[in-house]
Amino acid sequence: MMKNEEIAKKMLELLGGKENIRAHGNCYTRVRVTVSDLSKVDLEGIKKQESTLGVVTEGNQIQIVVGPGKSVKIAQELSYLTGLKNEVYADESDAQARKEANKAKNNTPFKRLLKRIANIFVPIIPAFVGCGLMVAIYEAACVFCPGFSDTAFGHILSAIAYSVFNVLPVIVGYNAVKEFGGDAILGAILAAVLTSSSITGVNLLGIEFLAGRGGVFSVLIVSILAAHFEKWIRKFVPDMLDTFLTPLITIFVMSFAGLLIFQPIGGFISETIGSGVSYVIENVPALAGLATLVYLPLVLSGMHHGLIAVNAALIAEYGVTYLLPVTCMAGAGQVGAAFYVFLKTKNKKLKRICLNGLPVGMLGIGEPLMWGVTVPLGKPFIASCLGGAVGGSAVAMMKVAALIPELSGLQLALITNAPIKYLIGIAISYAAGFVFCMLLGFDDPEE
Repeated sequence: MMKNEEIAKKMLELLGGKENIRAHGNCYTRVRVTVSDLSKVDLEGIKKQESTLGVVTEGNQIQIVVGPGKSVKIAQELSYLTGLKNEVYADESDAQARKEANKAKNNTPFKRLLKRIANIFVPIIPAFVGCGLMVAIYEAACVFCPGFSDTAFGHILSAIAYSVFNVLPVIVGYNAVKEFGGDAILGAILAAVLTSSSITGVNLLGIEFLAGRGGVFSVLIVSILAAHFEKWIRKFVPDMLDTFLTPLITIFVMSFAGLLIFQPIGGFISETIGSGVSYVIENVPALAGLATLVYLPLVLSGMHHGLIAVNAALIAEYGVTYLLPVTCMAGAGQVGAAFYVFLKTKNKKLKRICLNGLPVGMLGIGEPLMWGVTVPLGKPFIASCLGGAVGGSAVAMMKVAALIPELSGLQLALITNAPIKYLIGIAISYAAGFVFCMLLGFDDPEE
């Protein structure tokens, strides 16, 4: 197996050499490289590399799927070879090139909004995962050791486990204002106002306040509008007074606007979604599979990150979310379909991609299988969606709920109200994805 240094050197060669690289970076599973001249790039050569699980192009940006962890290491090796830092562009034209590439793909206001909302929540995912697993440890300790919650260590572990949920509105407010071009700290302050216990029961102009009503929806609305309001009011404030007058006016105006107008709106949105999900789960759980059916297509466009806000709102309202276990079945359906491909394909590279992607797919990281197997083959992707829908309906009927707004794969079982039932749902999705892929078949690519 090639070392990361060797992979990076070969990749650089196939990308047209150091002189053809304008910028590079990485996400969780991909090495992203912006090139000057696309004609100098050997895409077929890159696809044939041992480390490559898939290739996606957006304008002059080449996205090479190599898997979690490896993307970071290879990108770092590219930094050594090119002298460029990740996510730092060589000049203004490079930044413009990426801007135009993104614009070409996400050319609707709705897609751009969802992309920005994803940018707000994605940085919080590691905290969800870390604290979520800590919740599982804490809850397990309370079950197996009665009285654990009253011990000093129990109190500390509880504080650690639930810390992200206690400060989530503040983090969301900070990230939201920052994403929309305002002073980030103002978003944190406004979120603190909306969630302050001192406002509960206060009645102003016939509106009774409730701390935290609407959860992240209220915070998102207020923070986004605050970012625009701050930029607007700054036009009228003299430069010498800007430092203190602009934040003063922004905090004062948006606090009252948030409490009187936007928090009730956020509350209505949150309560409506919560009621809708609860109704489906209680009365027609089989329809929950429809959410799973469309989840993988949402992942293709990056729009699935918008569901974090929905899950967070459900947890704030009900203490759990029934939606997350349902959508997680989509990834399990893909694992089942990919396993069938692995058994049937005669293509050695495809078999290797399946073998490398299946373990991480079972842990909820589906991109290697998606870009390397199911999407390129077509029919296995359809089988993945159908298999996930069957599993999604199953976990809905079993009323499986998650205690955190973001996590997937086998490990989520530890942070649900019914771990065994969740694993049964996973098994059903595996089997359904496998069967649907067997029924639909696929065209085995030549070597």
